[in-house]
Amino acid sequence: MVGSDLGVYSMARSFHERFGVHSHTVSKLPRGFINDSSILTPVLLGAAATPEDQRNALDRLSRDARGRGDTPVLLVNSDSQVDRVDADRHWYEERFLVLVPPGESVRAVEDKARLADLAGASGLATPRERVLDFTDLAGWRSLAGQIEAPYILKPATTGDYETLSFPGKLKVYVVDDAAALEPILERIAEAGYEGQMLLQELIPGDDTCGYVTTVYMDHTGRATLQATARMLLAIHTPNLLGNMAIGIVRWYPEIAERVVSLLEPIGYRGFATVDVKVDARTGQPYLLDINPRAGRSNYFINIGGINPAEVAVDDARGVARAPAHTTAEGIFRIVPMALLRHYVPDPELRADVARLRRAHGTVHPLDYAADANLRRTFYRHAASINHVRAFRRIYPRRTETSF
Repeated sequence: MVGSDLGVYSMARSFHERFGVHSHTVSKLPRGFINDSSILTPVLLGAAATPEDQRNALDRLSRDARGRGDTPVLLVNSDSQVDRVDADRHWYEERFLVLVPPGESVRAVEDKARLADLAGASGLATPRERVLDFTDLAGWRSLAGQIEAPYILKPATTGDYETLSFPGKLKVYVVDDAAALEPILERIAEAGYEGQMLLQELIPGDDTCGYVTTVYMDHTGRATLQATARMLLAIHTPNLLGNMAIGIVRWYPEIAERVVSLLEPIGYRGFATVDVKVDARTGQPYLLDINPRAGRSNYFINIGGINPAEVAVDDARGVARAPAHTTAEGIFRIVPMALLRHYVPDPELRADVARLRRAHGTVHPLDYAADANLRRTFYRHAASINHVRAFRRIYPRRTETSF
């Protein structure tokens, strides 16, 4: 597994739970998610590591596995790494069972105009948006004037943007007006970005209006995995904005079925994580993002009763599975539940959460009995405290837009 974030650890946990296997993670530096673990071994390349260093490490791991008589499996969980596999897929497939969506699927969900048409046919709206091309920004004012402020500004595809480093870099920008937009565009352009950014209308609604759907489309085009969760509280730190901090894991067919009907016509294959926001004024669901990976919060799928590693490996091996969706309920969390008192005012929703908590407790992806030790327990609690501090600093009170 390439990476070192919560999503990578969660997939390592899924592999361990289902197959009892020990995983290797390849990354530049150590991180608390993967440190001191008995279910995975970090392969650390150093801060100055190059893509060639990563490839050499993967080649070595593949040879070691095959030397033991094992079949090595490759999984990545960031857009830049998905792009890297797509750039030389043949090399990876010579060495691994590759659980990464094929390039044609990735490019299909990058076609915003086509997605808008398909989303509409599926019952999902898309925010009004304009594409800002950083190879020629001359007409940005005219494009911005075609959408009512405030705006959301985000990369059209995040692979190239992920690798940039510059002061004030955010995953998503909330922009009050065109005057505030100009210096942001200048900083991004000065950093050398030559891709496209999406300038969108802001859909109103707090974090509880967000839904996440993760699907796995097998090689025949069937959705052999569908999982859904409702956001209760999202992370608000800039580099993780919008990821689930606390969520209700439950089957929401009215969301999932629309997502599948969107992906089927484009021939999508592999994992996709789709963010949907319901307009607080009208109840209309809006398609916000499609990410070609299992996502950072992928352990919510396990809470729902399906192991995503098993689904993907079966498909890669040619094992047929019937279409399935999660049925179990529960609560996914990576922060203290006490935060809900501050950010979720709806009494009915809070009562629902209390009922679920009494029936099922809560599940933290890092709280794995088979991988428990004092250092990991300390890290989990320290990370929760850091998240609470970040909420106090960045998002001290609930807003009607979640920004």
